[in-house]
Amino acid sequence: MAKLHILAIIALSSLLSVVQPQPPSPGPVVADIPLCPPPPPLSPTPTVSPSPLSALTISPPASSDFTDETKSSDFTDETVSWNVRDIQAFVLLSLFLQCFLFSCASQRRLTNKTWLRTLISSAYFLADWVAPYTIGLISVRLRGGVCASPETYGLRPLPSNRDCSKSEEQYGIHGWYLSFWAPFLLLHLGGPDNVTSLSAEENNMWLQQLIRMNSQLVSTILIFIRFASYYDEVFLASKLFFLAGAIRCIERVHSLYLARSGGFKESSATRVKLQAGPDFEKLSEAQRTMREANIPTQKEPVQLPPKKFKPHSPSLRDVELVFDTDNDQLDEKSLLQFALSFYNNFKGLFFGAVSYSHEQHQFTRDFFLRRSSRDAFKLAEIELSFIHEDLHTKTETPHLDGNPVARVITLSLITAASVLYCQEDNLTAIRSLLSDYRLQHTYGWFLIDITISYALVFGALILEIVSLLMVLLSGRNVIAFNYYNGVKLIANAMVNMRKWKESFSKCNFICYYLSYRTPRQISFIAEFLFIGPALEAWKLQRKVTSESVSKSLKDKIFTELKMRSKLAQNLEIATKLCSQRGDWILMQRSCYSKLKWSLGEVEYGRSFLLWHIATDLVCYNSKDCDKDASNSDRQFCKDISEYLLYLFLAKPTMIAPAAGNSVKIFQDTSLEAERLFHKRSITDHDQACQAILSVNTDIKPAILKGDASESVLFDACILAKQLSGFNADKRWSVMSGVWMELLTYAAFHSKGTDHAHQPSQGGELLTFVWLLMNHLGLGKQFRKEQSRTGYRVVVQK
Repeated sequence: MAKLHILAIIALSSLLSVVQPQPPSPGPVVADIPLCPPPPPLSPTPTVSPSPLSALTISPPASSDFTDETKSSDFTDETVSWNVRDIQAFVLLSLFLQCFLFSCASQRRLTNKTWLRTLISSAYFLADWVAPYTIGLISVRLRGGVCASPETYGLRPLPSNRDCSKSEEQYGIHGWYLSFWAPFLLLHLGGPDNVTSLSAEENNMWLQQLIRMNSQLVSTILIFIRFASYYDEVFLASKLFFLAGAIRCIERVHSLYLARSGGFKESSATRVKLQAGPDFEKLSEAQRTMREANIPTQKEPVQLPPKKFKPHSPSLRDVELVFDTDNDQLDEKSLLQFALSFYNNFKGLFFGAVSYSHEQHQFTRDFFLRRSSRDAFKLAEIELSFIHEDLHTKTETPHLDGNPVARVITLSLITAASVLYCQEDNLTAIRSLLSDYRLQHTYGWFLIDITISYALVFGALILEIVSLLMVLLSGRNVIAFNYYNGVKLIANAMVNMRKWKESFSKCNFICYYLSYRTPRQISFIAEFLFIGPALEAWKLQRKVTSESVSKSLKDKIFTELKMRSKLAQNLEIATKLCSQRGDWILMQRSCYSKLKWSLGEVEYGRSFLLWHIATDLVCYNSKDCDKDASNSDRQFCKDISEYLLYLFLAKPTMIAPAAGNSVKIFQDTSLEAERLFHKRSITDHDQACQAILSVNTDIKPAILKGDASESVLFDACILAKQLSGFNADKRWSVMSGVWMELLTYAAFHSKGTDHAHQPSQGGELLTFVWLLMNHLGLGKQFRKEQSRTGYRVVVQK
């Protein structure tokens, strides 16, 4: 044991001898890095405090100074090294996350790939955690004096003739850089312009975000106070970066505040012009005066002229839009103008904030009846991109309704701060450090701090410049300032740029069940661990397929909606048409009495699942004989059938108001399918269809089973056999009409709040159907037409 103590003492003494300051050699020496400015000269000439880099006079060390002993200093201590490394790593991670979100956050509404959406969401939440955590870490390190001496960097200590205070010796050059990095973390906490939230719940938590931002602002101010820098120019740059970061944080909280549910309703209501009407007191006084003067008067009915709705102009220059144009295809500029105008006037549809008048109903209906399916879907696409920008980005707020004043201010602050920091003497010192490998080793950590600082400066400057360009060239500003012709190519590219995933997901009941039947043991374990829903979501995601929204599908949907809109001359007729679940088309095709048991006599959820399985069975049973007959109708039936099942499984809230309590129906149908497939050892889709069709269904299942089960498996078999009895053209005509009514019924009874947040998740076809139905007058938020008869008081002769 004594030997071990002796060896430890010898090792400690040798280590101390390594880090002990050596007397200067007669040759060139390594530069001393002062932690405070030198004492002012005796002359009355005013002096300017140098920056940390400008105070560095570097000359290469003598070869005798660059020894192995120099390499083995306190700089290699693991604890001190981690205390230096962790903040550097977190700062670089925060910068990387900002760049990643800036370039990729918008992809959330353009893709349905789960891994990419998960990656973007993870980066968003990680960025919100890294910035405040690093600010707190910097505050703790500066208070604890971990970054104390120059020896931390492998540098020689200050000469004894330097008059530096104790606090300056404590914090050192690295502490100065930590205080310089804090404002950049505040900039990162403000987040990029293209994402401020991922959900509606996050917008409603704006007060929590406000408290959080205030705490980080206070922490950054305390870092400045505690580590008051003596380097005037760089400290001024830090203050400018701090102001820019504070503006970015205020922008984010303000955008969340306006995007909350109540705030969006308020902004929607302001678009409706409020009118107090005629002055009742003045009219009453005139009537009383005539009565006191014994002037005989009488009231006469007057037919008032119909009101005309005048939409708000999206341009700041009051450019009048011609809404009654009959052009078959609108150009990009007109599409952008009309979409912004309709969004500003009808964005209350998304939150039920206001009810619209009969004049507004007629205005939007007449306009969209003149449009082609291409223009209608493009207008809806641009409108949905605006709702996404208002709810989840900083595009409109707080830029004074499209005027990018805040972005210009932050860019000016960051530019001025960057110029102050990037002085010529600082760059000269860095070039000296980079020119010699031995200096790179001696000043290793100092060089890393320099590199990180310049990466933060130039990263903030580049991101801010690109943000300003994006704001200036956004759709709102292109129209608001009416400079479309000046940037026509860019504006055309923006309009034609894809704004949603342009695809819809599909799921087939039989394929979904056959491919991923979970063993009972695994299901029991999943339920025990409370991960049953996650397991079901994984199974669904593995079997869901995606298909692009074709032009023929758009034409079919919009043509059917226009036909219903033309028939709906008033609100009562529109409501009746949208409340049909296939009955109307069955009456038109003279098969209502035969098939009404599958639609009007049962609830929506039951009829929807019944027709889904029946459609799959009919497609299998007639795939050879009907291969060329009514191919578009057949594909339409299959697409809408599988799309609505996907919504029922993956996004039940979108069709929950229409579907009712259909969960038990789906579960009982799944259990009955499991029993049949397990009994016959079926693993293939075609075998499953053949097995279902081979069951004898002369007697209805409800008669034999009673109410013991809600399964619709064999009811679908009966329906499929009935539909197979029609000729090919009539069969697919009836089925496509039924599925169109089931689609419009689901859209009509869905909530606008559910559709408002779909664009940030890639968009849904049902959202487009719902928005186009409202624009065609097939919505719930329009008021009945009021009588336009008035009265006037005339003097009797």
